[in-house]
Amino acid sequence: MSQIEELEFRTKKLESLRELGINPYPSVTKRTHTCHECVVRFDEFVESNQTVSLCGRLRLMRKHGGSIFLTIEDETSQFQLYVKKDNVSQNEFTLTSELLDIGDFVQAEGTVFRTRLGEKTLHVHSISLLTKTLLPLPEKWHGLSDVETRYRKRYLDLITNPSVRDIFCKRSLLIKEIRSFFEERGFMEVETPILQAIPGGAMARPFVTHHNTLDQDMYLRIAPELHLKRLIVGGFEKVFEIGKNFRNEGIDHSHNPEFTELEAYMAYADYTILENLIEELIVRLLVKVPTDTLHVTVPFPRIPYLSALQHATGISQTTLRDETDLRTECIKRGVQKEVTISHSVLLDYLTKTHVLPTMSAPTFLVDHPVALSPLSKRKSDDNALVERFQLIIEGKEIVNAFSELNDPCDQAERFTEQEKNRSKGDQETHPKDDEFIEALRHGLPPTAGLGIGIDRLIALFVGAHNLKEVILFPTLRDVNSVSE
Repeated sequence: MSQIEELEFRTKKLESLRELGINPYPSVTKRTHTCHECVVRFDEFVESNQTVSLCGRLRLMRKHGGSIFLTIEDETSQFQLYVKKDNVSQNEFTLTSELLDIGDFVQAEGTVFRTRLGEKTLHVHSISLLTKTLLPLPEKWHGLSDVETRYRKRYLDLITNPSVRDIFCKRSLLIKEIRSFFEERGFMEVETPILQAIPGGAMARPFVTHHNTLDQDMYLRIAPELHLKRLIVGGFEKVFEIGKNFRNEGIDHSHNPEFTELEAYMAYADYTILENLIEELIVRLLVKVPTDTLHVTVPFPRIPYLSALQHATGISQTTLRDETDLRTECIKRGVQKEVTISHSVLLDYLTKTHVLPTMSAPTFLVDHPVALSPLSKRKSDDNALVERFQLIIEGKEIVNAFSELNDPCDQAERFTEQEKNRSKGDQETHPKDDEFIEALRHGLPPTAGLGIGIDRLIALFVGAHNLKEVILFPTLRDVNSVSE
């Protein structure tokens, strides 16, 4: 039966229900227990002959004349129902035998018993309809396997693929544990603007919108960093935020334009303290959500950025430090001109193509060039490098952290340098933020900050190779759009 035919068939049943005086979409339910509770407390309910009321979606139906076996499912589990014609009203039996369809939501009240085959079952004394469905679920035995449909119609994916529901239960558990980890260490959770006048805190292209009343362009935030550091200036010493960021960039297995990130800032600390903090966090999460796909040994290796890049590419550190020499070397190697806009883009390109793919076990990539880190504090023994680390696992950046630049003069100079790169066509450079410079002039204490890609971290813990598997509603092309 086609979907249109199924819709017509079920719509006729809907009309029949109303003719019988049955409301197909009532508001009130009287559930006393979940299916899982009925399973684990079964013996107790048998002994006390307790009346139980269950609610759930109909997943299976078997008719045997005047007896009907149903299987319903709620969020917790499944449970079998037994409806006998002699034990319910005529309308209830007509409902069950003629007007119910797989996918409908029902409520059933009765007492529990075991069938001759030993199955835990509810002997139904009354049954009612909670929601009449007009479209069928995906075919039971094959489920929903088309990847595009799974992401676009996540509600069907959750109904038909229990493993998908498990992923998002683990996601919730991991975020809860991360939040607890920071709160236990004295961090206060805060909220900062998503709609911003100047997009800052990262090197990325923003989404642009327009505020009609103010008659000015606004941006969806690419990171909460600059606002969080303002809070440290204001006197808070430990803050964190878990929220959405937006970057107008490509979509692939490790990037989604809308993603979840945690950022945390700690006064009177440097990046080495955050390295230890991150190691503690990863170990704690593995205890809470054990996984066969992620193995760690503490302490994580710490590899200098330029050493890693030299080892992976064969380019000397002297050449890597110089923009002109590096551009010349890249052109010799056939790197396309569009990636030779600025020193930072050159380094980032080489890192993503040569260094990250070689790092599987958790590894700290440390002490990056200033060109890559416009908001980081310079190293005292090498002013061309900054106190920064990235935690790389399975070739992906999971954490980015550094000692925060709190010298307003140095910060203003770096913003100016970023503006030069923007004038060359690099749209991912950090825009100048005069208000942030003003805040720094009021004094930012020594501070360390970090950002954790929550989606990527969760993907590691559940063994997913695509971020779309751990984002309930990932960004997809409009189904009605026409490919160019």
